[in-house]
Amino acid sequence: MVQSDVETNNQSVDSVQAIQNWMVNQLVEQLSLDAKNIDVTEPLTRYGLDSIDAVTIVGELEDWLEVELPSTLFWDYPTIEKSAQYLVEEFDVSAALDNAESAAPSDNKETKPEASEKSGKGWGGFWKGLGG
Repeated sequence: MVQSDVETNNQSVDSVQAIQNWMVNQLVEQLSLDAKNIDVTEPLTRYGLDSIDAVTIVGELEDWLEVELPSTLFWDYPTIEKSAQYLVEEFDVSAALDNAESAAPSDNKETKPEASEKSGKGWGGFWKGLGG
C-alpha cells in the first residue's frame, strides 16, 4: 500500500510540474516574456495577464488536457502553482499528459502542432483565429 501511495504522489508531483511548465511556456508565448523571469508562486497579474489573455490560455489548456475548465481559472487560482495543483486534484489529466509526452517530437518544434490546431475545441483556437 505504501508503495502505491508513493507512486501516486510522484505522479501528482510530475503532473503538477508538467502543467506548470506548459503554463510558463504559454505565458512566454502569449505575453512575450522571458521564462527565467516567471515565478510560479507569483500572481499571474504581475506579468500583465489580462482577461482576454487568461481566457485564451485557459482555452488552450482545455484543448491540451481535453477537459472543460472554468474560464475564471486564473482568477480563482491566481498563480501558476495554485492553478496546476487545482487541475491535478480536480481533473483526470494523466491521460492527456501521457499522450502529450508520447506524442512530443524530440526537439523539432516545427512538426508540433498547436493545441488548438489538434482539436479545435476551447477558446484558445477561437481567440487565435480572431488575431489573424
